[in-house]
Amino acid sequence: MKRPCTRYLTLAALCAAALLAGCERRDEEPPVPAPGRTVLAYMASDNDLNGETSDKIAALCRGRAAARAGELLIYADTPQGARLLRALPDGTQQTVAEYGAENSASPAVLGRTLRETMNAFPAPGYGLVFFSHGSGWLPQGALQSPGRTSSGTIGSRSMGRDESDEQTPHAEMELEEFASAIADGSLDFIVFEACLMAGAEVAYALRDKAECMLASSAEILSPGFTLVYGSALKYLLDASAPAPECLTAFGSAYMGHVATQTGVYRSATLSVVDLHEMEPLAARMAELPTLSVRESDITDDLQRFDRPGSYGDNPAVARYFDLEDCAQHLAGEIGALREQLRRTVVWKDQTERFMVGDDGNYGRYNGFDITAHSGLTVYLPRAELAALNEAYRRTAWYRAVSGQ
Repeated sequence: MKRPCTRYLTLAALCAAALLAGCERRDEEPPVPAPGRTVLAYMASDNDLNGETSDKIAALCRGRAAARAGELLIYADTPQGARLLRALPDGTQQTVAEYGAENSASPAVLGRTLRETMNAFPAPGYGLVFFSHGSGWLPQGALQSPGRTSSGTIGSRSMGRDESDEQTPHAEMELEEFASAIADGSLDFIVFEACLMAGAEVAYALRDKAECMLASSAEILSPGFTLVYGSALKYLLDASAPAPECLTAFGSAYMGHVATQTGVYRSATLSVVDLHEMEPLAARMAELPTLSVRESDITDDLQRFDRPGSYGDNPAVARYFDLEDCAQHLAGEIGALREQLRRTVVWKDQTERFMVGDDGNYGRYNGFDITAHSGLTVYLPRAELAALNEAYRRTAWYRAVSGQ
């Protein structure tokens, strides 16, 4: 009896040793890290948005701590000066550079910061989060003063606004300047934490700069994405998923937060746009009656996304209309355009109303219902806005759609 027992014990010992050896080998194998993306959060907040800066930086750092991989750089320009920070994996921050007072609404500064970020932190992909004021394609100052569009006009919002330069107060960056600061094909995505940026004019101007963009047809209410950066920034830093999926996950997280709000705070529009599909979309739009001959006779029936008169603008007329709604009113039959639009806007979401109070008061904040939301807006020439119409005809989108 002893010999069989010995044999069984020996066999059991060998099996146990093999199992232990297997466990040791698995323990020794390091986990495969998820590929991380380098993201620059560019905060042009040397203006009345300065009060949001510290909370937004803290939220971004929490988001970096919750992510598995990636690099997050934060350029923050405030009245105290500009600096470049690196958010560390433990949620703290490290100062990379101090720039002092500079114009963050300058394309030269944006371009320099992007190059410095990419050179210092190479990665499989890169993303840009742009936080500041925004007014889409409008020329400098045209949101507040649509009747005057010269570069010297002082406006209330634009793509970035800097108030540090005494010689150029309220410096702003126009769409073409913003696009010129970004090297072609250098970005996976652009996230606009800025108002009124989901315009076809904006997306077309950026079609060669990034794969996709996340933007809002309407305004973005303060504090913007701050309340979801801590939990959702990980999607932007994850280079293992396609860029449109990352933006969709981030945008869904924000819209999920907004859905928990009530009254005026339950207000948001977001969409993810495939920028590679903008040229086919422009081609489909070019097949419709030209926008240049339309005047304000149809605009009263269209879905708008701005709040005329809320920006000190005079004349107070709408300038941001839903693209699909416009096309439907212009042409009636838009089957080909609608199919292309579905390929171009890969995700969109919106609330039922925008800036309407708990009591249903539309007038207090000049709110409106959202009954149509294709994910892109478009401008229609207005009889009241001759100067702005002229500026619009110089946009790349208009030239592509009109053939001029």
